[in-house]
Amino acid sequence: MNLSNAVILLLSLALGESFSPQRTTSSSPVRKNIATEVASSSSSSLDSNVASTKTTKTSTIPWTMNTETYGEYNNEVQHVDWGFAYSSTPPNAVDSYIIDDVEGEIPSDLSGVTFYKTGPGNFQRNGRQFEHVLDGDGFVIAIQFQEDGKAKYTGRFVETEFFIEEQTEDKIKYRNVFGTQRDGGVLTNAFDLTLKNVANTNVLQWGERLYVFWEAGRPYEMNPDTLETLRSVTEDGPLKGLGGIDCKVRGITIDEGGPIDNIVNTGKSFTAHPHVEDDDTLIGFKIETNAQTKFLTLEFTEYDSKWNEKKSTKFSVKDSLPPHDFSVSKSYYTFFDNPYGEMDNLRYLIGLKAPTQIMQLALRQPTKVHVVPRSEGQDPVTVELDHSYFCIHLNGLSEEKDGKLYLYSTGWDLTDERFFPQSQESAPFLGAWGGPYPDFTRGKVPPSLLYETVIDVEKGTVVSHEEVRPGIVIEFPTQEEDKPNMMYLAIAAEEYTSLPSTGLCRINTERREMETWWADNKQFTHEVIPVKKQNGQPGSWLLTPLYDAGKRRTTIAILDSEDFEKGPVCRLNLKHHV
Repeated sequence: MNLSNAVILLLSLALGESFSPQRTTSSSPVRKNIATEVASSSSSSLDSNVASTKTTKTSTIPWTMNTETYGEYNNEVQHVDWGFAYSSTPPNAVDSYIIDDVEGEIPSDLSGVTFYKTGPGNFQRNGRQFEHVLDGDGFVIAIQFQEDGKAKYTGRFVETEFFIEEQTEDKIKYRNVFGTQRDGGVLTNAFDLTLKNVANTNVLQWGERLYVFWEAGRPYEMNPDTLETLRSVTEDGPLKGLGGIDCKVRGITIDEGGPIDNIVNTGKSFTAHPHVEDDDTLIGFKIETNAQTKFLTLEFTEYDSKWNEKKSTKFSVKDSLPPHDFSVSKSYYTFFDNPYGEMDNLRYLIGLKAPTQIMQLALRQPTKVHVVPRSEGQDPVTVELDHSYFCIHLNGLSEEKDGKLYLYSTGWDLTDERFFPQSQESAPFLGAWGGPYPDFTRGKVPPSLLYETVIDVEKGTVVSHEEVRPGIVIEFPTQEEDKPNMMYLAIAAEEYTSLPSTGLCRINTERREMETWWADNKQFTHEVIPVKKQNGQPGSWLLTPLYDAGKRRTTIAILDSEDFEKGPVCRLNLKHHV
């Protein structure tokens, strides 16, 4: 973008901003393919004797492992181990091979299933470290369970036009959302509003087509078998209506497709978290903010199994940023409108800061929840919590019972004085999230907690908003295909202590019951993807990556939902980490 175009956009933007912080979880259990996302987050840990009230911060940070087995918490050792999860993918990970290091037996009814995972895979260029892990280049792996009982690994970077150019020149040539700026200093970055599409947030196969998503941009299609990045010629599926691949600024409109939009070359973006409702229904939304009117418009779109559009519903709200995630029920699309304060757009436009570096969390602004009807003839409903809350992820499928809507979300309590000083009106969004990886040792990464929010849609009121298991720090909620009340999460700590996740938990949201499994020392956990068992067997196989800092590798673990606390029945040990 040249200087004159940037000045036009600067005048139009005023105090508006259309970029949202992304982070992670829409995963959908679909036979023949399973997808999951990776990104940094404070995860969780658990306790069978849960405290009902918050505890004060102690002088030492308790490690979640059994100290009799692993010793007392060592800040330097465990923190370095955690950092391994954010080291760049080694060259030998870009490969395809049969996994021969297998512990246990691969369940036979996984035959024909492919497990996909994506996340940041490269964190530097020409010796220069990226400023934030979420600016990392997207890397996708596929674990194909074959008919002969073996599993095949394939791993490749998402070869976007941005990645190819930077890889070829070994140079940071584009600005990034979370802090990484172009080589060359402020003058090089000033008035350059093209943001690199890192394609690193989510991956999903639907209708025999595989897409990688990043919510501030356009999805990229990959070959489901080889993971080759495809150059889509037709603008169909999730690409329809977003604008061509050459659009320089996404998520913004200035004059609704008029001459300024054409000069600036704007386009829409697509959510990183589409959700699968059934075998013939996938739902996502397109994103666009009018820089002059400050209205955010989300176009909720439902697709059939071949990516044909079945219906679409537009919803607009003023002075809001796009949500990272949303939830779908029988009658509604629902999302939290996180409370943001004013942002210093000028510092971004003149090249001093990245978009999320100018974002502020409004600590005294009640969080809104928007409930958008899926059918015509009913008006949207907006309700308010009685305090500030920052939603990170939502359960993909929510339930309606007795005239009420039940939502389950993970997020930050913005009234927690330890991380959000209540003497202030606002706090920086990134907090301690900068640098090579989230720094839990400084006590600045807020704990992510699981909440149940009950809404009476007819009355337009919030019935309740409370923790499902008080004090338990968790992230990445997923659900079983036939049991939406059965939720799986990565877990890190108890008593509101913010730490990396080292275990997994299963929570029955109706009964508030919880089971847990803890990984071995130096291993870190992530999102669980349930795969429904076949041949009339009850339950699901649970697939999840384990990051093994001790052995410098990633393991794909398979657990049995019917014997969850026993842990993995099979481990597929890769030759490297990813």
